[in-house]
Amino acid sequence: MVTPPNNYADVGVSQKAAKQVLLSFFGTIASATFLLVGSSAAFNVVGKQLVKTNKKRTGRKCNLCDGLRFISCGTCKGRGALEWQPIREAEMERVCLCPTCSGTKMSKCLRCVGIGYL
Repeated sequence: MVTPPNNYADVGVSQKAAKQVLLSFFGTIASATFLLVGSSAAFNVVGKQLVKTNKKRTGRKCNLCDGLRFISCGTCKGRGALEWQPIREAEMERVCLCPTCSGTKMSKCLRCVGIGYL
């Protein structure tokens, strides 16, 4: 019976080669993913800006907000706060901040989605 020689030096070389192949493969995948995500985000920003400029140039002003992009909050009716009573006939009047506008008294126009043009 013939026994194979104990040559462990080749195992280290093959492990290094496999490591280099895997690193280059995953490095390529990572760089391609980064490139695709980055270019997609850039195209998204540019596309939104083009749509907005085109609407401003060719569209008409929103008749709900008159092109101002914001309207009075419908939840608090432009007061910025809501009267809230957990108990009927309470002696103290409680006021809480409007959850829709966060106290700014304005909300984004829903017809033009805050662009100001249709």
